[in-house]
Amino acid sequence: MGYSEIYCHICGVSFNIARRRKPGEPDLASWDYTGEQCDEPGVDEVDLDNCTQNGCFAAISYPKDDEHDMLDDPDYVPGPEDGDYGEPGEYDSEYESSTSEEDDANIGPDQDSNEETSDPEVDCYSNWLAKTLNPHARFSGEPIGKFGYSNQRCRDERVFPIQSTTLSDGHDPEELEHIPSRTCTEANAYSGFAISLEEMRGCRTAQCLIHKSAIREPSSQIEFSEPWEVSEDWLLSGLCDGMPSRDCNNPYVWPARGGVDQPRAENINFDPEWTTPKELAMPFHPWCFDIFCRQSKARFNCVNIPGLIKWRDAEFSYEAFHGFPRSGDVLEGQEQFWQHVPGKEYLAANPLYVPGLRDILQNADRMEEYELPKKRPTLLQAGYNDVFASLPPEIRLLVVRFLDASDLHNLRVASKAFASLPNSVWRQLVREEMPWLWESCYDSEEAHVPSLWTTVTANELMLFKEERERYLAQLKDSTAVDFLLPFPGKVPNQLKLQEGSLNWHAVYTQIKQNWSNLRGLRNRRRIWEDVEEIINRIEKYDTEMSG
Repeated sequence: MGYSEIYCHICGVSFNIARRRKPGEPDLASWDYTGEQCDEPGVDEVDLDNCTQNGCFAAISYPKDDEHDMLDDPDYVPGPEDGDYGEPGEYDSEYESSTSEEDDANIGPDQDSNEETSDPEVDCYSNWLAKTLNPHARFSGEPIGKFGYSNQRCRDERVFPIQSTTLSDGHDPEELEHIPSRTCTEANAYSGFAISLEEMRGCRTAQCLIHKSAIREPSSQIEFSEPWEVSEDWLLSGLCDGMPSRDCNNPYVWPARGGVDQPRAENINFDPEWTTPKELAMPFHPWCFDIFCRQSKARFNCVNIPGLIKWRDAEFSYEAFHGFPRSGDVLEGQEQFWQHVPGKEYLAANPLYVPGLRDILQNADRMEEYELPKKRPTLLQAGYNDVFASLPPEIRLLVVRFLDASDLHNLRVASKAFASLPNSVWRQLVREEMPWLWESCYDSEEAHVPSLWTTVTANELMLFKEERERYLAQLKDSTAVDFLLPFPGKVPNQLKLQEGSLNWHAVYTQIKQNWSNLRGLRNRRRIWEDVEEIINRIEKYDTEMSG
């Protein structure tokens, strides 16, 4: 069969997301589709013409030849030429990348640095020490914990733009790391310039629904149980980082809930004559399943697991799975290996915990009333009577109720009678056009709290497992270990916008203005729409069966 990817059954995106770091980030910020730390392809393997046009960079790596290997050669003594990297300026790791391409170009050969020239031997040792002490070195895939998402560097480095097919200053291509720009496709990975590690947290984490007939240890306690698991025939598996190809082994998950440590995850039942649907686990991102749970409670007043499985089983063929009406951005990525298309990085952004969203929403009630843009003179300004001005307020509000945001904006420009609208109009517009902005729901309308599974990555759980085993081996007391090492995940306090003093116009306009930067919110909208379609199909199959 060859390499064949298994996708999230809910949203259609791969679990095998790759990333390449930006300058200043540690090496662990780069990994390939398998999750292994990777700096390939190197400068000697890419099309330098394309990289020049795309604005890519080269970073000077440590010497790799045997004669000057600082780690493998204990007798090596650095010479006076060591540490002299020529013209390129040292990159300041405190630089914060923005979302604009212009900022990428700020890194250049003439960039000044206030720091002294670094010692490559010290830098090399520091990098080795960071890898040794950092628990991520024991796991492939996403970085673990805050270390991975901090802006602290493992080493000093120098970078320079790739400007031609001929590398200047006599640099050996094997000593140069290719750092792709936000538009580069050479690495088939999302660029650190285009999306941060914090935004991507959880993009490789997979979980499955498994049938209880697969339980190997019926008497074992099911850890971290969800309320619906008590009565349903299905339960959640543990977590894993990435997803093996179909022609390889099943994914290894932890915790092994019910003794199941390798669920048979699949999007397609290739052999329905010999394989029953309940033998196959349903894979998804924990965040996608949580969005399903949220919408399911609103539509069915429960987490409708039977309905979800009924939909999956009804559309379990190759044609049906790939015929689901997904976003074109997802379909563009679904090749043999997931295609990390520049500009589509939002597909890997966490939709539940969106960096920057809380500040935008909390600041909305402190914003001044939005000013209409200065455009051509309105009919009123040109000497015409404003026909809307004579209408009673109740009629004007009735007119507004039939308009979408674009038409409403044009109407406000054309007529001063609509310049000031009640806050309730903008709140309704937010609720109608942004149903996925659950922060605008009141407690009486929305009682959902995200699952603990959405707060941790697979690698964080694996580290938790190792630490528990180490403590238990010494203490011999599971109660003490539970006290000393509680579950690493904690659901953050959920932001709820208050109706009283909130400027809903500001909420609407701020989200619109910051839309390109709110990659997690963009992904939330996409997943929300997929889940809406799934729930509509669940209702359709329920109707067909009852009829």
